[in-house]
Amino acid sequence: MGAISADELDLLTFFECEPKLRDADVPWTYNDALYEFSLGELSLSCAVAPSYRDVRIILKSGTHILYELNAMGVADVRYHNEGNRELLEIELGNHDQLWVRLKPAIGICHEARE
Repeated sequence: MGAISADELDLLTFFECEPKLRDADVPWTYNDALYEFSLGELSLSCAVAPSYRDVRIILKSGTHILYELNAMGVADVRYHNEGNRELLEIELGNHDQLWVRLKPAIGICHEARE
């Protein structure tokens, strides 16, 4: 199993920011990249380790954590750009998907199927 489907440009486009890399001298694919996005009182941080398929998401309102995901070895991460709608899909497994939206408002939707 290789790296996630979303590439560095996809995540730069989605989060509209340069990531903070854990190791400055390690290529993005083998690094741990932290993306941070804020909109009003809400802030979302998302760390991705592409080759290891690890994802960490924290959604906060001010200093209060509203949602936290720590997933290791996810099935995939995909970027979707459907005109004026951008989504980040995190496939946790065969029956679990997490959808992250940043605009017009930050939102997270977790879908679980049998």
